[in-house]
Amino acid sequence: MKRIGIVGAGRMAFARGKALLDTGEAEIIAVASRNIEHARRLARKLGAQEAFDDYRRIGSLKPDALLIEVPHGAQTEIVKWGIDVAPGILVGAALAVNLREAEEIEKRAEEKGCLIEAGYDARYSAVWEKAKDILESGVLGEPVLVQSLALFPASPSSWYYKEKESGGMPLTHMTYCFINPVRWVLGSVVDVSASANQLLMRGKEFVEQEMCAAILRFQNDSLYSAVAGYIRPPGFPNLEVRFICTEGGLEILPSRRILKIYRDTGVEEIDFSSHPSSLLRQAEKFIDALDGKAACLNPPSDAKIDVAISEAIVKAAKNRIVVRLQR
Repeated sequence: MKRIGIVGAGRMAFARGKALLDTGEAEIIAVASRNIEHARRLARKLGAQEAFDDYRRIGSLKPDALLIEVPHGAQTEIVKWGIDVAPGILVGAALAVNLREAEEIEKRAEEKGCLIEAGYDARYSAVWEKAKDILESGVLGEPVLVQSLALFPASPSSWYYKEKESGGMPLTHMTYCFINPVRWVLGSVVDVSASANQLLMRGKEFVEQEMCAAILRFQNDSLYSAVAGYIRPPGFPNLEVRFICTEGGLEILPSRRILKIYRDTGVEEIDFSSHPSSLLRQAEKFIDALDGKAACLNPPSDAKIDVAISEAIVKAAKNRIVVRLQR
């Protein structure tokens, strides 16, 4: 039974903490949050005996692993501390707020022998697994274009909407929806172009790229058009991904966990709603990886690429240029 300490007490800390519990191979020993009442509330929900307002106090309990679910602006300091106190860390989503910090984390984790997994759970989704298998099989021909829509009505009072706390919308939202899983399917990104605006919540404290349209070109010359942001009209579609191939196509509806396969013989729809959640499957793989029984899908060596792409999107949008990624 793995003993897990949690830093952070928000919605995703609960969701990921519960997923770890649901593996049947973990217990939550402590929750830390700057707001002690929030820490105590989550500790009660997850059966933890300890709640702290200083995350460093978790170290005295000698946890087997940490779950860190905090705003990106505060995350790097906590992850660096965690590398020294726990054999493994599950980070909420993006590895760090910028590439320099991501590479520092990667190096430090290697030196200390600490397992780190970024929290991009789509790679553990049965829908994305099936889509990847189909595309790699070649039955639909070659992928030529991917199109995604990801609209999230973030609260202006939340850290998601704050540029400094979040590291920006491309990092917080676009890498999750859906740059990370699309990369997993298509491979290496070679260049990035983008345009963005800030029309609803204006001001320096809010995310600069409130809405963004980015185009990523892959090494195989396929293109990915990603539209995302924090403005969503009521009832409007919010999460969609389409793969256009030379002999067919795929459509992923993440919210409904449905995959549509388009061929000349018609459209096939597969429902994955009865499959285990991606959060649970990621938690299971993380627990196994702590014992050396498995390899996680978002190690620092790969997760830092999402950070680099988010930086490229921001640079391209600000300067209206095409940014070539370094190999």
